[in-house]
Amino acid sequence: MLKKTKFCLSIMLFTLLFATVCHGQAVFLARKALGAVQHLTSSVTGSSGAAQQQEVGSVLLEADANKVYATALRIVQENPKLHIITRDDGSKKIDFTDGKREAVMIVSQLQDNIAQILVSSVTTSGKMEDPAFIVNGILRICKDMNIQCSPATN
Repeated sequence: MLKKTKFCLSIMLFTLLFATVCHGQAVFLARKALGAVQHLTSSVTGSSGAAQQQEVGSVLLEADANKVYATALRIVQENPKLHIITRDDGSKKIDFTDGKREAVMIVSQLQDNIAQILVSSVTTSGKMEDPAFIVNGILRICKDMNIQCSPATN
């Protein structure tokens, strides 16, 4: 009986220590990901035979999502090349276009002080456009909020 108790206690202690180390590693990885702008581009051929470019960009920021959304909305509204199609302040979502592509941006609060910007776009012009459109937009939001961001190195 004593052997079983010692064995169970050692398993419980190991599990507790392992969980603490895993949590610490997760926090370290999350801190390292802050400000790293992830970007993915792909080209597809639409049903009409025209080439379309799809882009997705994302970044984690140490900031309040409401402030990030307000900054992003202001930037889009102040840019004469951009036109807001729809916006939903409750879900912090903006659908906008520059005439060549349509994009949607969502700002989410992941934790008390961690917000995520997620942007997705697709070209509507039928030709390839500037692939840095999303990354430059995210970097502009970071700059206006005085948050250090840079393109991620994969």
